[in-house]
Amino acid sequence: MDKDLVVVLSSVGFTNKEAQVYIALLSLGAGTVQQIATLSGLKRPIIYVLLEGLIQRGYVSEIPGKKIRAFQAMEAATVLRRLQADVTNFIQYLPIFKTLGNRGESRPKISYHDTKEGILNVYEEINHDSNPFFVTSYVRLNAHFPGIINRWIKAHKKDFQKKIRGTHIVPDDEGELPYARDYLKLNQQVRIWPALRGARMDFSLYGDKLAISSLGEKPFVVVVKSVDVVSALRPMFEVVWEDAEDIK
Repeated sequence: MDKDLVVVLSSVGFTNKEAQVYIALLSLGAGTVQQIATLSGLKRPIIYVLLEGLIQRGYVSEIPGKKIRAFQAMEAATVLRRLQADVTNFIQYLPIFKTLGNRGESRPKISYHDTKEGILNVYEEINHDSNPFFVTSYVRLNAHFPGIINRWIKAHKKDFQKKIRGTHIVPDDEGELPYARDYLKLNQQVRIWPALRGARMDFSLYGDKLAISSLGEKPFVVVVKSVDVVSALRPMFEVVWEDAEDIK
């Protein structure tokens, strides 16, 4: 295992053992505790403890539907955005982390997030994409994460996000309109769709990923990373966009 990468992660908030687990998962693409132990040299009992901590911080997610528990690391760029300390060394090594994360098989990668930190990490990733497509509810998001919409609107006003041009489809409800009009002023495309009234699921396309969010009593987000899936679904999103109505 590359000791320089361990040192870099340790300098930005990871313990040495957390860094070893994170790097092992990036290298594997997705892996079991036994696979992590083999690659990192750590004992299985401590790996379980380390994984729980990394999951709570939103840096690792458990893959659902597996007979043997398996885990997947969030992309290194997401870790970078969450860190508030000096990230100079991390930026320098970011291409290496991305290379490690891309060594998996070509089949879709599915990750599941049900912690507050994990869910917010996904939404932060979506909001940094250059051309995201949302089928969402601002009111519902704001109810779960108070103030989050205004925070994103403020972020979009900053220079580094002015090139982001998102497409938003939201329910035809009065509570959605103030946020929708604010996004329209920021060169975002926003329409209302009456069929979304009462819906409790959000859908987002960004890059090569689909995010499906359930914001009910027990919120969670499932992220599917697949060019084929996104290519197949984008025309369907565009049909909904054509059926949606401009905001008056």
